[in-house]
Amino acid sequence: MNLHHAIEIVDPVVVYSLEGKITSDMDYEALEKEVFSYLNKNYYRVVFDLKGLTHTNSSGISFFMRTLTKSRILGGELVLSNISGNVAKIFEISKLNEIYTICESTDEAINYFK
Repeated sequence: MNLHHAIEIVDPVVVYSLEGKITSDMDYEALEKEVFSYLNKNYYRVVFDLKGLTHTNSSGISFFMRTLTKSRILGGELVLSNISGNVAKIFEISKLNEIYTICESTDEAINYFK
């Protein structure tokens, strides 16, 4: 598996710190199950800290989009933080930076919900 993650709950926000790469659906399957489990427990304010994410492709973009959609359906939001390098370029080229709320730091992302 290319992707590792850590979770921190800063009630009512769930922060997932991602590290590694998302290059196939298998890379994020465990994370998606965990994220959707928390969404179903009313933790629909989600932050993905992408500081450690070095690469993503359409698989990762699809995962982020499903999470954004589900959180919004529940009345929440997905906020991305610490995007840089290749991942930032993908978001800019695909204009996804116009769809997502993107913060420079995780603290800023958590404060977005206050």
